[in-house]
Amino acid sequence: MIVEAFKKMREERPAAAAFLVSSGDRSVPISWRQFTDDIAAVVWVIENYAPRGRVALLGENSCEWITAHAACLLAGACVIPLDVNLSAAEICERLEFVGANALIHSSLYADKAKEVRRRIRRRVTFAGFGTLKTDVFILRGREHTRDGGLWKGDAPPRGEGAASPATAMIVFTSGTTTVPRGAELTVEGLEACVEAWGEALPMAAGSQSLMLLPLYHIFGLAATYLMLVRGVALGVCPDFRRIYDATVRFRAQFAFLVPALADILVAKCEQRGVGDLLWVVVGGAPVSPRTRMRFETLGVAVRTAYGLTETTALYSIAPLGAPARPGSAGRAVALPGVEVKVSPGRELMIRGRNVLRGYYRAEEKTAEVLSADGWFRTGDIGRIDDDGYVWIEGRASRTIVLSSGKKIAPEELEEKLLLCPGVLEAVVSGE
Repeated sequence: MIVEAFKKMREERPAAAAFLVSSGDRSVPISWRQFTDDIAAVVWVIENYAPRGRVALLGENSCEWITAHAACLLAGACVIPLDVNLSAAEICERLEFVGANALIHSSLYADKAKEVRRRIRRRVTFAGFGTLKTDVFILRGREHTRDGGLWKGDAPPRGEGAASPATAMIVFTSGTTTVPRGAELTVEGLEACVEAWGEALPMAAGSQSLMLLPLYHIFGLAATYLMLVRGVALGVCPDFRRIYDATVRFRAQFAFLVPALADILVAKCEQRGVGDLLWVVVGGAPVSPRTRMRFETLGVAVRTAYGLTETTALYSIAPLGAPARPGSAGRAVALPGVEVKVSPGRELMIRGRNVLRGYYRAEEKTAEVLSADGWFRTGDIGRIDDDGYVWIEGRASRTIVLSSGKKIAPEELEEKLLLCPGVLEAVVSGE
């Protein structure tokens, strides 16, 4: 689906903007032809210098980052997005752990990459966006892909076929586990998320939004591919502290946010106006009733989404055009090949093509969350109502057991406290 959508955009809207970048006080478009030409060139480089390799990406949100990521998917490489907040020592550990062959980085993190190069014990090829060395390779790629051959045929096959999809990404979890785990995800899983979200959130080709959430998190990555597949022009916003300025500059009509960014944006909108903003999707954590009310007072619709790294960001999403269900995590996905249920212990579970293949080099940890018949345990306690809406009531591992034997999820109490006037944040802990 992703490759076909990119081919269609290249053929039907080659001059339309895939991205919008800031240049001084101007907004400069990067066309679909340029974007797909760059992907083709990078695919050629990967196939000739790191065939079927493992490529790590380190950098802020940029066109170059998503170009490299898309090229890895098309070339059959396994891509490892890296959190830019990791130390050089932590990056070395992850590169060695996954057996990375290459690290591609932005100029902003060139010094950190140099430190990684000094520390790393395995042989890794380093390449920086926009460096002379990288430009030489890209020019070679462009010379070999001038006829657009990559976009004339089918995408390169992955793995043994549809029955055994290959690992396309190793994405480290950002949840409640003490030690992050590398979730092995597939192209099929990413496409399932794009398909489900696309049905819930109508977007017209040529509309405008932001590439805002970090691309090393699955929520930001999935949202970016969704909007590209739908032909949305993405304003590049590498610095979330400038979220309001980017929203106005790029005339964003909608945005994907986490609660902290939603709070920042709504405060700015209250001061300076909403511009072209029509709706936002908030995921990653529950949006507070207060934030929802502030947006809706300004005429901006709020929708929620729920998913995990291990489920390729997919479980539920609140569709536009349907009545909002404040407090819910949206409607459970209804997609061929994907199933959801609630276990007898009230744990939310999901099975299908979007679920991880396993945690990399962690069979015991995989067995704890993934059953032999493919059901993934989310670790979240909740329910699914008769209309298919998901209500999350707590974490299975954080349940408080009273002396009477009664079990209480701290999130239930926190939610009630947050509704009290004057309460901005609340944490409930059992002793």
